[in-house]
Amino acid sequence: MKGLARLFNARRRRIVGLMSGTSADGVDAALVEVETLADREDRPLAWELTDFLQIPYGEAVRAEIMAVQEGGDQVRERLTRLHFVLGNLFADAVEALVRDSGTPVETIDLVASHGQTVCHFPRIDRARSPRGLALPGSEAWGRGDGAGGWVSPATLKIGEPAVIAERTGIAVLSNFRSRDVAAGGTGAPLVPLVDHLLFSDPDRSRLALNVGGIANLTALRAGAGAEAVTAFDTGPGNMVLDALMELLTGGERTMDEGGALARKGTVAEGIVEAFLDDPWFRRPPPRAAGRGEFGADYARTFLERCRGERLSDASILATATALTARAVHDGYARFVAPEGAVEEVIVSGGGAHNVALLESLAGVFRPVAVVTSDYYGLDVDAKEATAFALLGHLSLNGEPGNLPRVTGARHPVVLGDLTPGGRA
Repeated sequence: MKGLARLFNARRRRIVGLMSGTSADGVDAALVEVETLADREDRPLAWELTDFLQIPYGEAVRAEIMAVQEGGDQVRERLTRLHFVLGNLFADAVEALVRDSGTPVETIDLVASHGQTVCHFPRIDRARSPRGLALPGSEAWGRGDGAGGWVSPATLKIGEPAVIAERTGIAVLSNFRSRDVAAGGTGAPLVPLVDHLLFSDPDRSRLALNVGGIANLTALRAGAGAEAVTAFDTGPGNMVLDALMELLTGGERTMDEGGALARKGTVAEGIVEAFLDDPWFRRPPPRAAGRGEFGADYARTFLERCRGERLSDASILATATALTARAVHDGYARFVAPEGAVEEVIVSGGGAHNVALLESLAGVFRPVAVVTSDYYGLDVDAKEATAFALLGHLSLNGEPGNLPRVTGARHPVVLGDLTPGGRA
């Protein structure tokens, strides 16, 4: 495989971006060719999505991820073993992608692996924190008595990069979020810089909206640079919708395919308003969310409220879909629109397949156009894996991949940990 010196000095690279989101559905793999354009300041990167595939997790693997995320017995052993199991599954995805695309593995320069999020605590929360760990810099920190409660901001993604490097022989860049968290940031969202590179326009202000397990938006001002980008998590995405579908069907179905059932229901506006009244939605950016905010407990609470109103299954899903769309628009109205309206919303992620959600978004944003990233030639499912391939490219160039205005980090940082290829 290519030596590290050659890897760092290359202007053109072929990179595999890997992504597994909070919904824990499987691995997305994107093969991207990217070149640094030294003579271009307005568009510093030329890139092409060469191929893309999705490999779903098996039921047992997904159950393990959920058990670790939600807590359960023997968490430490599960977590350690799962770290390596996922490393092998990510390596499977790389091997399948290069095989299906007909690309010789020795021509791949880098694997940029987002990993699987299992815990994300970007802000200190004493009420929910274990005792025995104190804040860095406090007296208790040195003694280890943990009198002050929690600890430091933290994030954990698994999928051992050493396994990927050993299996494929390719250098791996992983653990993107940790450096931003270490610099005082939320560690998410990290895609906004790539949104700027992909979708910024000199004449049109846009929102790039990704609806994965959590929904997040990036506001791109017409003609503005990356330093003007506003981005944050808006709240629940597919996570609550999928959890509700599992609860409603006793585990027989894990999603409302295409939003088909939700489209048959009626939205309970009172419930939407009540859940939007949660203080979390009024919290100004930078902000990030995960299962701690919108996981299984949240879905069960939502279901109980809907059952109390005697809503049908279809209306429960319709109401949750409306909550997702309204949360997006609420975040936009509070923190983006005061500085100027946008002219287009570009949707990507698994939620872009949900017709009910797209219709709801179109309704709350009318007359602003709502389109999917497919319209601009970027597969809605490949968007985030492509983004991490591009972030990997920037890191190899020694360029920061975070936006402190977005994450709250003290300063820009180069993201990721580099694991040399197995035969480098």
